[in-house]
Amino acid sequence: MAEAMFRQLTRGVGEYWDVASAGVKGAKGMGVNQVISFIMHQRGLPLQYHRSQPVTRKLLAKYQWIVVMEEVHRQLIMEMDENLKDRVFILRELTNTDPLDNPDMPDPTGKAVDDYQELFVIFDAEMPILVKVLRDKAYEHEARGLEDY
Repeated sequence: MAEAMFRQLTRGVGEYWDVASAGVKGAKGMGVNQVISFIMHQRGLPLQYHRSQPVTRKLLAKYQWIVVMEEVHRQLIMEMDENLKDRVFILRELTNTDPLDNPDMPDPTGKAVDDYQELFVIFDAEMPILVKVLRDKAYEHEARGLEDY
């Protein structure tokens, strides 16, 4: 969901970002939750071909910034590789200037459709900010002349 929304926002302004979603506890090859798939289809972002992939060290090494939805996700990634600490961020910590009591995104899995809609409201507000924050990080990175990871 986040990957598709991020792609839509960046491609809408002619940018291409190499993004991928992965699960810290996910199995390989699973389809999207039916409720999310339905809502995304209604929004013009069909996910019928999306398949899950687990987080691996190889995948983590490929990306400069790793954005997670929850603190527990960050901790699990840090257990895989402590050297990633400066590259792993909770989405809502990046997108909020004021610290949140709980920056974790709500997980509506197994809950009512309204809970999924609530998640989409949050994503609609947060994703444009995330794009701006990561764009600024990319410009900063380029200005310092650092090599990509």
